[in-house]
Amino acid sequence: MRRMVMAGVATVTLLAAIGGTALAAGYANPQFLVETDWLIRHLNDRDLRIIDMRDRLEEYAAGHIPGAVYLAVNQIRRALKEPGFVIPPDYELEEILGQLGITGETMVVAYDDQGGLNASRLFYTLGYAGHGKMALLNGGLTKWVAEGRSLAIEVSRVAKTVYRVHPDTGRVASGRWIAANLGKPNLALVDARSPKEFRGEDVRAKRGGHIPGAANIEWTQNLTADKTFKSADELLNLYEKAGVTKDKTTVTYCQTMHRASLSYFALRLLGYPDVRGYDRSWSEWGNDPALLVER
Repeated sequence: MRRMVMAGVATVTLLAAIGGTALAAGYANPQFLVETDWLIRHLNDRDLRIIDMRDRLEEYAAGHIPGAVYLAVNQIRRALKEPGFVIPPDYELEEILGQLGITGETMVVAYDDQGGLNASRLFYTLGYAGHGKMALLNGGLTKWVAEGRSLAIEVSRVAKTVYRVHPDTGRVASGRWIAANLGKPNLALVDARSPKEFRGEDVRAKRGGHIPGAANIEWTQNLTADKTFKSADELLNLYEKAGVTKDKTTVTYCQTMHRASLSYFALRLLGYPDVRGYDRSWSEWGNDPALLVER
């Protein structure tokens, strides 16, 4: 009971600290999305770690949010010999997060310049690691620069910490688990790929198509034209119209759980209680003849 009460207090405190547009937008978990005005006020917080996750280190070197450290998306996913990626083993995650100067009490804010595509993969991975204090910067560096905010060019130096992973395996779905639960009314599958991939016209594995029963909601549909997240009402309408409701276990997937990480983030932001990511995604499902495919 004490643990539950303390967790509730921490959440309330974090919500109060964030405030601003995310809270006003009506998201069930507004603490997962911070605005640029919040970040500018908290740049010097000792328990804050800002992570730049743009595609190239050269972009970081040319200018980044003050205090941000760089992390490539491939550092938080392990490439397999067969197609696809998985979350690295716990000991690797502990080393990576420790090198970034993160502890279990650090507020991690990640950004990129793609509306949160790479940053969402870190959010997904941190969720598996049991990390609670994490958020994306709404609009990322694109919005930051458009508002005329300052950039730094010096590399941020942080002291290494000891990080301990507390794995939440319920955040990850395997192909075997999905296959065993196909057709059950309490399962919703969200395919974050393009409509052409979903229909089997753009084939990126031995087979084209989608997992039977999946709803095709391309990852870009979570974002507005300026690469900020749509309002809670817009997002809820998007998912509920496709039959993806909060009373179901929802699994997101794409080709490699990259695009699907942004969909996973949006569902967590909306307060869906049981959201999982299919790490191997279509790179496994589309290449395994034993798994059913629908077109």
